[in-house]
This record gives sequence, C-alpha cells and structure tokens, in this order.
Amino acid sequence: MANPDQKTILLEQAYEELKSICSKFQEESGATDMEVKTLLRELAKVWGKDIDEDQDIDWEV
Repeated sequence: MANPDQKTILLEQAYEELKSICSKFQEESGATDMEVKTLLRELAKVWGKDIDEDQDIDWEV
C-alpha cells in the first residue's frame, strides 16, 4: 500500500481524472449536472458494496 503522501497524491490524481471523465461525458451526452451527480452516486453505491464485501477497507480519508 502507498504511504500517506503517495495516497494523497493518488487520490488527487484520481479526482482530477474523474472530473475530466465526467466533464467529457457531460459535453458529449448533453447530460445535466444532476444526471452526472446521480450517475456518480449510483456508481459509488455499487462499487462501495462490492469492495466492502470483498475487503476490509477503512473508507475514512
């Protein structure tokens, strides 16, 4: 696992990449801000369940 500084950098990079992906998706699809937010919430719910069930992860950041 990455040390705390590496983890922070990776989280920041992931945030920027997700932001870019969402912006591109919104531009190409014409989705509203609310639709993008809903999509992200739904993905987080599904992904969180799968990960929580498979691994013991502390999600506090």
